[in-house]
Amino acid sequence: MAPVSIPIHLRWADMDLYGHVNNAVYVRYMEQARVELLAGVGFEPTIEGHGQLVARNEVDYLTPLTYQLEPIEMLVGIDHVGNTSYTISYELRDGEVLYLRAKTRMVSFDLETQRPGRIPTPLRDFLLSVQAD
Repeated sequence: MAPVSIPIHLRWADMDLYGHVNNAVYVRYMEQARVELLAGVGFEPTIEGHGQLVARNEVDYLTPLTYQLEPIEMLVGIDHVGNTSYTISYELRDGEVLYLRAKTRMVSFDLETQRPGRIPTPLRDFLLSVQAD
């Protein structure tokens, strides 16, 4: 399946002293896109007693981004689905300009045992349905 497009609205406060969006803010954009992807299909933060935790972020900053009023596009896809973890990919772009390419490895976390656990079946089914070929 093709990546899902999530609009990202920039805030004036996202910029740093140099007039670019601060590098740490990009990770918040990734979080926002990830939450909107799952919430958009009805998933709550806790699914069958499991939370979804970030285990790793890999971020390539490609072009400086400055404030603009119009939203930019975050393309979100699923690269890999394992038993307890999955990988989300991102591209932040405005038309042909690519600002960021990134990946997040998520781990399903059993809130009762406080340990990694199997991805809940409804979430796993969704992830597999949108996983890139």
